[in-house]
Amino acid sequence: MPTALNRNLRIAVGDGVELRPLRLEDAEPVYYLVAANRERLAEWLPWVPSMQSAADEAAFIRSGHGAIEAGTGLSCAIVVDRVVVGTMGCVITPQSRSAEIGYWIAEGFEGRGIVTRAARALTTFLVTDLDLHRVVIRAATDNARSRAVPERLGFMHEGTQRHAEILNGNFFDLEVYSILAPEWPTNGAH
Repeated sequence: MPTALNRNLRIAVGDGVELRPLRLEDAEPVYYLVAANRERLAEWLPWVPSMQSAADEAAFIRSGHGAIEAGTGLSCAIVVDRVVVGTMGCVITPQSRSAEIGYWIAEGFEGRGIVTRAARALTTFLVTDLDLHRVVIRAATDNARSRAVPERLGFMHEGTQRHAEILNGNFFDLEVYSILAPEWPTNGAH
């Protein structure tokens, strides 16, 4: 696995969709996208309340640049026809050759298969280009849309992490899905 990732990386998803690392000029549009989807996103994502300005988003993007340079993470814009509609990223653990993927998309773009196709493309990149062995996706037990992504892609359900995250002062369970490199067809069959 490389020690650093390229900030100019582009991962083609198809049909006008791509993943590319977040840039500082994305801070304002991504912040407004979060703000427009705040209530829906805050139901599942604990970081949403802390995203209160474009400056907060810029700070997140800067921290992501450090992760890209260290080879320990990748924060990407989900871009549809040159418009950012959500984000997808991963935390990489080089020592175990593994990564955990997370994602969100604006409500108006749900139900089109964009997140599933982007997660497929990112998983292929992680397994093929970065030679990672294990890719994980965790989703809240009650978040059917988010859980459907790894299920559609053939990830194995490993189990439930009980009270694994706190949201609005309440604990909630996370379902854990994974796929290993030998199980992942790099020809896009999933």
